Amino acid sequence: MPTNRDINNVLPGELLCKIFQLYLDPKHAKRDRCRLSLVCRLWCQWVEDSALLWTNITAPDGLDSLRKSFRNSKEAPLELSYSGNSRRVCSMSIERFLQEASPHVARWRSLSVFPLVGPSNWEQAFGTLLKQSTPQLERLEIVGRRVDGAKIGITSITIGDGTFPNLTDVFLVDVPASLRATVGTALRSCVLDQIPHMSLRDIVSILENSPHLEELSVKRCAGLKMTSEIWSVHTIMLDKLVDVRLQDLDPLVIHTILSIIRVPNCDYLTIGCAIPDPPSPSILFNPSIGHLLLPFGQKGLELPLLDVLIDEDEGNEYLFVAVGYISINVQVDPPALAQLHNILRWIGSYSGPQGIYPVRLKFHDFLGLEQRVSTTRISVAPKIARFLQLAVSST
Repeated sequence: MPTNRDINNVLPGELLCKIFQLYLDPKHAKRDRCRLSLVCRLWCQWVEDSALLWTNITAPDGLDSLRKSFRNSKEAPLELSYSGNSRRVCSMSIERFLQEASPHVARWRSLSVFPLVGPSNWEQAFGTLLKQSTPQLERLEIVGRRVDGAKIGITSITIGDGTFPNLTDVFLVDVPASLRATVGTALRSCVLDQIPHMSLRDIVSILENSPHLEELSVKRCAGLKMTSEIWSVHTIMLDKLVDVRLQDLDPLVIHTILSIIRVPNCDYLTIGCAIPDPPSPSILFNPSIGHLLLPFGQKGLELPLLDVLIDEDEGNEYLFVAVGYISINVQVDPPALAQLHNILRWIGSYSGPQGIYPVRLKFHDFLGLEQRVSTTRISVAPKIARFLQLAVSST
């Protein structure tokens, strides 16, 4: 005979609260907690008493809700998010949000900041982050791309040696900051995009002190320049690093980074830069980074397809070369053949002694030609360069 059984009497309270956690959308935790609380008095009490249901704290929820979340979360780790999403108007400034959160800094597990209006002084706004201990912080994400006005005040962040001991992921985009590392970091992912105050020494410090690094992405950092300063750097083994992206940087900076790291397990490498005119054969693709191609020969695998594309846009020529896990995208002054010859010679010379590369050649827009040929290791560059010259002259 069927009976009606109350779910509150069937499931233990701990399990029901776990189900509540899975139901909550971190971006709309206040709304979802309200819905659960309206079911019955018992659920309302469980929601109020369960600290883990109050750990996702967002600025658009308002000051009263912010303070209640800090209170009800008790000692649980906090996921903090400040977003200037226009669909949810945030009347609270970044400074006020971080000021309210600062007494609980020891419980921060993640901090994500996406402002529409930036702080008047970035260094002062993030002083809490820099001056107090944040032992549980694992993820730091600050995106200032949409911020109006000047970005005043440099936020200098140092990780390692007891500072941010559990910080594993750093994601900084278009903010006036610098990031460096000392010994003992737990860093696994480092993404830096449009960070003007980064120096090459800062990047090297991150590589030297991050043995667990799995992802490195450095893009459009104008401050990364070669200087006359002399300092020695030993070879850095990063056997956990599988994803490397160095784009829109000085080619000499890219060359320096790639020449000192060893990434035997890398699955994805992207190189993107503008090659100056006239192109120098030694500026980037030379023996000091030939180690990047050694896995093709060492692993005894069939040599991958060598994809070559020459494209033209508004008088600029772009050269795309992809082979295995390596993707090269360079802007060159016409003609592109000189630099292509250098890249292909570099690929052919450091890929091990065996056999044949299948090669696919494409020309977009100004030639409309597509061919596919095969050629050998030693003569890969001269043969393809001559083929391209014949194709161009015949067209």
